Amino acid sequence: MAIVLKPPPPPLSPVHPCRARRPSLHPPQSPLAKVTPSTARATEDGATCCPPDTLPYLPPELHLKIIEAIAERIPSGPNREQFYDPADLATLCACSLVCKLWLSTARARIWAGVRLSGRLRSMAFIDLLEAYVCTCSSMPALCHGKEGIVKLHERACPRARLAIPSFASRILHLSVRETRGNPWDPKWLNDALPYLAAHLMCVRILEMERMTWEYLSTHSRSACLQCFRHARELALRGCFFHTTLDLCEFLAEFDKLEVLTLDGVHCLRSNAPRWYLDAWIDGKKCINPPSGALRAVGVRGAPMDTVLEWIMSGIDYRKGLDGNGTRITSVKLGGVGSLEAEVVGRFLKELGGSLSELRVGFDQDFVESGDPFVDNIDLGQNSRLQELHIFGLVVPSPPPPDPTEHEPEEPPISLTQLTSLLSPIRSPMRVLSLAMYPADIRAMSTVDFQGLVGVFTRTEWARVEEVRVVISNKGECGLGRVVKQNLSCLDERGVLRVNVGFDEREVI
Repeated sequence: MAIVLKPPPPPLSPVHPCRARRPSLHPPQSPLAKVTPSTARATEDGATCCPPDTLPYLPPELHLKIIEAIAERIPSGPNREQFYDPADLATLCACSLVCKLWLSTARARIWAGVRLSGRLRSMAFIDLLEAYVCTCSSMPALCHGKEGIVKLHERACPRARLAIPSFASRILHLSVRETRGNPWDPKWLNDALPYLAAHLMCVRILEMERMTWEYLSTHSRSACLQCFRHARELALRGCFFHTTLDLCEFLAEFDKLEVLTLDGVHCLRSNAPRWYLDAWIDGKKCINPPSGALRAVGVRGAPMDTVLEWIMSGIDYRKGLDGNGTRITSVKLGGVGSLEAEVVGRFLKELGGSLSELRVGFDQDFVESGDPFVDNIDLGQNSRLQELHIFGLVVPSPPPPDPTEHEPEEPPISLTQLTSLLSPIRSPMRVLSLAMYPADIRAMSTVDFQGLVGVFTRTEWARVEEVRVVISNKGECGLGRVVKQNLSCLDERGVLRVNVGFDEREVI
């Protein structure tokens, strides 16, 4: 092994103070274009200006506008159905490293939506949040108060591990998903909820998936309900509650809720009848009513009767309190069958003129047993209904004709329940969509198109903008042609849209 010794470099010659170059008062020249005597041009006053290919100096306001334009192409929430270019997110992250001004603008969209679905990443995220927490012991009320944390994070406490402001106040959309496993194994959501509730106080959209309310500790439950109760939108997917009473008590804590979505929420026992929802004990309702600002409701695969009864109980309570009805304008119901027909009919009647959008997904036996549903629903009472989307119109194939008969009988007409459902509408409709699932072309030819034509020729449908028919059967040819031939009155007006293929839309 040889040791090589290098002489130290000579010291730099100091710059004399009178020779030191003063900072220029003009913006720096762009390094992308070099100005030479041959490329520069003189103006009338003798000053030399930059050539046309030199990048001009941009004020900070334009920089922020460019960053905001990049941020608009990225979804504001952790929605897996909305696609975006990963290069835009990488560009936004690079912008956040330039300066504090760019950081404040870029992180507004970088941290707008957070999705947590595992212990490893979730705990790392909590450690990152904890890095902004100060270690002050002299002023605990200021540092740990509900409003103090937000102000402290914005001002960047000097005793925190990180000196830059926290991003916690930028998170508006939080989505948590519990992992699968043994039901009684330690759950990361149970450990993380108190920390998330302590930091993320500006959450306006809360999504919870695969949560079992019974497995959470008392501390985690109280922290969740106390800190997230001001959320504007709540979505529960694949969650479990012990009883329907626990579900109603959980939903009643969100007193500023505007959008409620229940998809696949299961309860082991039903113990919240309507009389109990209307009952009072010691001058207080047994179950608090839903938020008065509620404007959209979506229920699928959940105890629909209990949830709708709870909402109707709140509507009656507010009518007797201040005379105001309801603000619900959008209703989405999936998996509706004959058992839910009666409560759905009363719920739509209770909404009355406030309802403007209705999405209904029927179960598979609607064609055979859809009469009870139609008998209990009268859409004529919804005087402001403008959009109607119907899913789950399964059309079975008719029996084959008997070859021994000289004059075979005509196959029975199907989907007469659909005609009966649309006939009472008296509001000026704007959009109608029908998701059909015909078995074959013979099944499609049995649809009650004649009755539908009679409905569409009424004055209520004179200003309709779109009637979309989605046929989920690509194996048969000519299905779309059958629809256009039978609904030629709409095709001539240019409002008929026929799609053949898989229906990517969902009720909720």
